[in-house]
Amino acid sequence: MKIKETLRNTDFPVIAIQLLIMATFGLASLSKWTGGGIPESFANQFGETWLSAWPGGLFLPFYTIVVTESLAFLLAAVSFIRAEWLKNRETTWLAGSLVLSLFIFVILGYGLRLTGQFGGAANAFFYFGTTLLALWYVDRNKSNRVGHD
Repeated sequence: MKIKETLRNTDFPVIAIQLLIMATFGLASLSKWTGGGIPESFANQFGETWLSAWPGGLFLPFYTIVVTESLAFLLAAVSFIRAEWLKNRETTWLAGSLVLSLFIFVILGYGLRLTGQFGGAANAFFYFGTTLLALWYVDRNKSNRVGHD
């Protein structure tokens, strides 16, 4: 494929969305996986909430965040590797990553509200909204992709 044709067939906003998801959740999950378990700051923040009443304490809440962030990264990485940024490709993996990201921001926003960190909760709400816009962009362009008339 020629360079001009490739550039013409490239959906650059999709590349930006993929890279943003990979950077955001890749770095976040990597730091959690390599951090040596549940950080003291997480335990201090949620230790007095109902989340610590789970069997195993904060293990399930913390690793739910870690696993979902890792999955969002992996789905976006698969999307990138499968070249879903080309206009003639389906964006199934990217859409999955974005939907999962919505749930991650709900989880993070809930935790911030639960502990009275309202500014952070407002940020999570903003992240949710911008992720929803990204999902809308990806979905609205579905009709221009292969297999859609």
